[in-house]
Amino acid sequence: MDTPFDRFAPFYDSDIGEFDEDIPLYLNFARRTGDPILEVGCGTGRVLLPLAKAGYHVTGVDISLAMLARAKAKAAKAHLLDRIRLVQSDVRELALGQTFALIIYAANSFMHHTTQEEQLHVLRRLREHLRPGGLLILDLFNPDLDILQRADGRVEWVRSWEDEEQDATVVKFLRFHASPTHQMLDVTYIYDRVYRDGRVERTLAPFQLRYLWPAEARLLIRAAGLTLEAMYGSYDLDPVDDEHPRLIIVARETDKTQ
Repeated sequence: MDTPFDRFAPFYDSDIGEFDEDIPLYLNFARRTGDPILEVGCGTGRVLLPLAKAGYHVTGVDISLAMLARAKAKAAKAHLLDRIRLVQSDVRELALGQTFALIIYAANSFMHHTTQEEQLHVLRRLREHLRPGGLLILDLFNPDLDILQRADGRVEWVRSWEDEEQDATVVKFLRFHASPTHQMLDVTYIYDRVYRDGRVERTLAPFQLRYLWPAEARLLIRAAGLTLEAMYGSYDLDPVDDEHPRLIIVARETDKTQ
C-alpha cells in the first residue's frame, strides 16, 4: 500500500534526518528505564539508530516499507542489526507480543491519528505494550495561535539542497492549512527534483495532523488508563507555556487491571 510516507522516504534523510535536538532527551530517559525500547513511527531510524548505538535493544515500527528499508540499510552499515528489530505495522493494529520499558512516539507522529477516538485507541494499544512502571513519551506540537493563523493554504518555499546521487537539486515547498475548529492541519510537502538538463520531477506527500491542547492531552492520557508523569515545553524540559514550541508528554503504566 502506497502511503505519503513512502513518497516522503527518498527525501527524508536529506530533509529532516539530521535533526537531532531531541536525541539527548530520549537517551536520558533510556538510561532511566533501560531496554527494551519501542519506537513507533521510526521512519528511516533517526531516533532508533542513536539508541541502538548507545547499547539499547530497540524495536522500530512503521507503516511505510520504504522507510523501514532505509532504516535497515543504515543499521546494517552501522553494524547495529543485532540490537534492532524492524516491524511493518499500522500502530492501530499493533500486536508485538512483547512489553517495553520505554515507548517513544517522536516528532509529531502521534498527530497523524486524526480523530480523538483514534488517538485514544492508539494510546490504549500502546499501553498494552508497556511494562508496569514503563514510560511512554509523546512529542507533539504545542499549538501556537500565530502559526495557526498564518497557515492559510499558501505554498511557500522551505529550502533547497543538492542530491548528489541523482545529480539534481531538490527544492522543497510546503502547503499548510489549519482548521482551528477541528484542530486539524492539512499539510503537503512538495519536492521538486530539478535535473541538470532542466527536467523537473515533482513529488507530493500530503497528510493531515490533529493537534492537542495540553488540557485535552491530560484527559486522553487518563482515559487511556495511563498516569501522567510530566509535560514539558522543550527538549530541555522547560515548562509547557506560550513561549515554548513543544508539548512533550511523559506517561507511566501503573496497573493493567484498571
